[in-house]
Amino acid sequence: MTKKEIRQHVLKSMKQLEGHQKQQADQWLRQQLFNHPKYQQAQKIGIVLSMPHEVHTDPIILHIMQHGKQVYVPATTYYKKTMNFQQLVHLSQVSIDEKGIRYVDEETPIDNQLDLVIVPGVAFNREGYRIGYGGGYFDRFLSHYQPATLSLVYDIQIREDLPIASHDYPVAELIIAKT
Repeated sequence: MTKKEIRQHVLKSMKQLEGHQKQQADQWLRQQLFNHPKYQQAQKIGIVLSMPHEVHTDPIILHIMQHGKQVYVPATTYYKKTMNFQQLVHLSQVSIDEKGIRYVDEETPIDNQLDLVIVPGVAFNREGYRIGYGGGYFDRFLSHYQPATLSLVYDIQIREDLPIASHDYPVAELIIAKT
């Protein structure tokens, strides 16, 4: 299968996850993250503002803030194909862009020197290689800045048949929930 075919297949499976089943998996993933040494030691954490079919990140973001850590979310310039991390101080600062992706709509600091990045993706293999949404933003960011990385993954996202390209950058560790 091509990356595009794998992406379509896995996205379809993610969107079909039952509400209660998804909530349980999300809660388990959050707990694993909060207990993880990389998370506990990090002060500046990069994380996406999730879409409905992804692991729900708003409770994670609130936990990060409540524990005195700083939250940074992707700020993407599509025409330049660049991504930086912008500080999120409160969830009321969030709007939706032209591609349906949530972002910080206020002027807040940009900081790419993060202690931990929780890397999103559509499909993963057990070595940490991933297929995202096709823009290459995270691979470029991770290969340049090389922060500590984790991904929160549903078991339906694990695929051993991922095509790997030379520019692909693996995530250091996957936390995988059974669905």
